[in-house]
Amino acid sequence: MLMCIATLTSAQNVDDIPANWCRNGLFTSEQAEFTLATVRGKQKTRIHFFSDDDGCPNADAKCKTKSYLVAGDQVVASRKYGSWICSWYQPRKGEETVGWLPADSLVMSASSASPTLQRWTGLWMYGKKSLNIRRDIKSGFLKAKGYAIWEGTGANVHVGGVEAVAQPEANELILVEEECRVSLKLVGGYIVASDNSECGGVNVRFNGIFRRGR
Repeated sequence: MLMCIATLTSAQNVDDIPANWCRNGLFTSEQAEFTLATVRGKQKTRIHFFSDDDGCPNADAKCKTKSYLVAGDQVVASRKYGSWICSWYQPRKGEETVGWLPADSLVMSASSASPTLQRWTGLWMYGKKSLNIRRDIKSGFLKAKGYAIWEGTGANVHVGGVEAVAQPEANELILVEEECRVSLKLVGGYIVASDNSECGGVNVRFNGIFRRGR
């Protein structure tokens, strides 16, 4: 079931972060709710992303980026800023694209408020990061094992992980292992992950949007 765009949180300045910012580093942690959206339009019509530079987003050419989507592509939608929606496109291969899309170019999908445990299970990937989620036979809950990595220059590599058994509440699964806390939100065929920066070495974060691995 599809419905036209409705209530998304309007962008506001939070913790000195400009209201027009739309960036992958902040995307998964600054918003409580996320919605799956599909790009609408004629076949092969290009819907470009717009930047969050000063004075953007707007229809001026200076804000228009080279990155674009076509009708049928899916994004995870976050905050609304005027007539724009902060959106994350996660391809099966390659890096994500995050930026502002015109609100009238998206059709929002009604997501399940309480997805079944089966919807959670499987191997989920975001780059080299992974979440392996299975049914825990003893408890009947879900058992998740996550791996995260940060790669700097040369041999400067930090890793981290989380392993926990938990029961989802609505579409959210909270994983807690000692100081590490990871929030997972199931949005259509994607998992939106954010953590508390206590899940591994310096700069190691689970923050990102995972999709099922092959």
